[in-house]
Amino acid sequence: MQLARILDDVVVRLDGDDARTWLQGQVTADLSSLAQGEAAYALLLSAKGKIVSDMWVLATDPWRIVLPRERADDAIARLERFLVMEDVELEREDRRILSVQGEIPSSLADDPRAIRVDRWGAGVDLLVEPDEQRPEAMADAEAWDAARVRAGRPRIGKDFGDDTLPQEAGLKHAVSFSKGCYVGQEPVVMLEHRGKPPKRLVRFRAAQATEGQDVFSDGKKVGRVTSVAPDGDSVVGLALIARRALEAAIDVGGEALAEISLVE
Repeated sequence: MQLARILDDVVVRLDGDDARTWLQGQVTADLSSLAQGEAAYALLLSAKGKIVSDMWVLATDPWRIVLPRERADDAIARLERFLVMEDVELEREDRRILSVQGEIPSSLADDPRAIRVDRWGAGVDLLVEPDEQRPEAMADAEAWDAARVRAGRPRIGKDFGDDTLPQEAGLKHAVSFSKGCYVGQEPVVMLEHRGKPPKRLVRFRAAQATEGQDVFSDGKKVGRVTSVAPDGDSVVGLALIARRALEAAIDVGGEALAEISLVE
């Protein structure tokens, strides 16, 4: 299956000789080995280790970051606060992201603008101009989001937010525990080595469930459903639940959840 969509994300260009080294000290991913034309999924954290925004870092010329539109203002303001003497300038672009996920046609795979970006499977992103002709078959927002949920990929603003630690949202793959310092590193590393996250994002299957429904265990609320998508005769979804409930039976509206697995 292949889906294509022009994303509503905000593209920010990073000009200046210090862009790479400065960004390395701001985000969770290790960018030191990122080669030209590659991408890395990363998080921007608060001093307490909570997620300000997620992003894709594109090793283009110049470097760029791709931010969810609803988080872009806060993320850019947070980044600009940490610009002191570095030769770095952040500038929003009018360009958009054309993302093609799933089976990639050879015409796109060979496009010099194509950057491998795995949003919910194999895929590529292309920087396109606002007035550039779009592919004939474009997925609507509902189909795009359903594919994300079926792949078990969390989305900021729905499955996690600014009260969430990376480990709670299953986003440890976006965090380097061996690179140098970045804002929010200490609480995240301490949680990894000395504690356990108080809640976890899980993927589940159920006969029916709706976003926002409370999740219960033994009659007590232990979390809520954050995303759902139809999948055959049932639904699959994501839910943020208390870690202590992971070993017990959990239900939504009296409907038992099945095939529960941690999002990682």
